[in-house]
Amino acid sequence: MRELYSVALSDWAERVNAAAVAAQPFFFLLDFELLEPRLYTESEWREQQLVSFAFPGGEGGVRAQRDAVSLTAHPIPTRRYREAFDLVQSGLQRGDSFLTNLTFATPIDLQGSLEAVYGNVSAKYRVWLPERFVAFSPETFITIDAAGFIRTSPMKGTALDTPAARSELVNDPKEVAEHATIVDLLRNDLSQVARGVRVSAYRYLRALETHEGGLVQTSSDIGANLPEEWREQLGYTLLRLLPAGSVSGAPKPATLDLIRRAEGEQRGYYCGIAGYYDGRALDTCVLIRFIEQRDQAYYFRSGGGITARSNWASEYAELNAKIRLPA
Repeated sequence: MRELYSVALSDWAERVNAAAVAAQPFFFLLDFELLEPRLYTESEWREQQLVSFAFPGGEGGVRAQRDAVSLTAHPIPTRRYREAFDLVQSGLQRGDSFLTNLTFATPIDLQGSLEAVYGNVSAKYRVWLPERFVAFSPETFITIDAAGFIRTSPMKGTALDTPAARSELVNDPKEVAEHATIVDLLRNDLSQVARGVRVSAYRYLRALETHEGGLVQTSSDIGANLPEEWREQLGYTLLRLLPAGSVSGAPKPATLDLIRRAEGEQRGYYCGIAGYYDGRALDTCVLIRFIEQRDQAYYFRSGGGITARSNWASEYAELNAKIRLPA
């Protein structure tokens, strides 16, 4: 498998495999384009504090102060969004893609630092890479328990948490089709590395609290069984599953080409993944709900899935609705 990847990725994968087999805890970051893989040992996050993270099963790095933070967004021009949306729609109408995740970096005024955001917000997964980004993600990429059971829980479809918005989300034909496409894609992804793939829960509602009010998303649970020697190939298994289907689309190769042309810039760590291995099991997240630092400027990166049934104004509104800090 090594010849399929760059030297940097192969080296990263081999280090992951070795640490997993040796039951040594580690934390990692993989960017969307797979150009800057990072792997951190326990001493690098505990003593050197090169990265900070808080996952359900453990945390490392700084214990940041819970200073107050807020943000003010400067939405991208509707014309810019419409141009990208129309390009994606052209690809969808041609049949190049069935679902394309379109994202943008929205300039924001941030009152506080990335460290303050990391310390102040609540989320299932939090990651802070100093002078680069902070992510406060609700979305699991995959988990692997000690017995080798792999599970993913894609989150697709977002609305305000009101009775009317919940009903609209659940019954919207576009949202129904988008979610079905992602579940099918991820079932196929897992089948490449595991056996006995099955959907244990389909399209249930999950609430998310933010400083500006609640959001709700639809999610599903998919699981399978990895081979007994899964630790020996863990790094390559992760690479085979990327990019995450929920933030790319289907089919992946043609969809990724659409994304590159429509967005016009690399995503970097946004929509990549982060993971924590505690010596026995692995937990990973998709790096969404993401504030990026470029020099002294800040950007909130967000987006959503586009299908042939999508309306540009609704998708633009969803992109902007996601620009908020968790409560």
